Amino acid sequence: MQSLRLSFATLAVSLLLFCAPAHSELDFSAIVQEAEALAGQPFAPPPPVPDLLVNLPYDQFQSIRFRPDQSLWRGDGSRFQIMFFHPGLYFRNAVDVLIADDQGVTPLGFEKSWFDYPPKLAQEIPNDLGYAGINLTYPLTAPEVQNQFLVFAGASYFRGVGRDESFGISGRGLALNTGLPIGEEFPLFRRFWLVKPAKDATQMTFFALLDSKSVTGAYRFVATPGEPTILAVDATLFFRKAVEQVGLAPLTSMFYYG
Repeated sequence: MQSLRLSFATLAVSLLLFCAPAHSELDFSAIVQEAEALAGQPFAPPPPVPDLLVNLPYDQFQSIRFRPDQSLWRGDGSRFQIMFFHPGLYFRNAVDVLIADDQGVTPLGFEKSWFDYPPKLAQEIPNDLGYAGINLTYPLTAPEVQNQFLVFAGASYFRGVGRDESFGISGRGLALNTGLPIGEEFPLFRRFWLVKPAKDATQMTFFALLDSKSVTGAYRFVATPGEPTILAVDATLFFRKAVEQVGLAPLTSMFYYG
């Protein structure tokens, strides 16, 4: 098993990725140790979400909406708040979410009451479903407005925006064998640790555990929303097996052709 510790720098619109120190009571070395231990085990795909949600028509899935009044830390008057994505359709596995605060590190359970559902669908949703991703908000445009500025949803994809911008190109935690005949491998962020910031904080730290057939990784993110929004990334990778091509700080978009 080989390991690689890295920092990287990329610019896309106003989303910057570069190495910077993070201040957190949750020790990053513990995340690194977990990634290293995971790399010593065979890859196990995450449990799939129920077919009921995977097979939902697009319009019905889009009608499942997170309720902003249920955002994490909203009742504490925090500038940083967290909204969550619902599994289903393209998002076919849930991620573990843990909260690090003065009380320690605790798992965040799934709450159906945090979502609005189409008629009768809520009755069929499992109580332990989990969340498909996280959506960070912060008052970028006005003190009383919670603007969405950073999204993690689907594999290791994430997107960010600065003030007065629109979401566009996506970053990825890692790219493996892109464009090769053997086929591309898509690592997943399987777990997030969200560190509760102080009420007047202008930065937020969180961590992620990456996993795939070939690689595991520990990621530390420090998000500073503004103009531009800055995302500092520190990552340590552990390889289960040799990889022909590794893409660091990859960016992904979509085109009609070419």
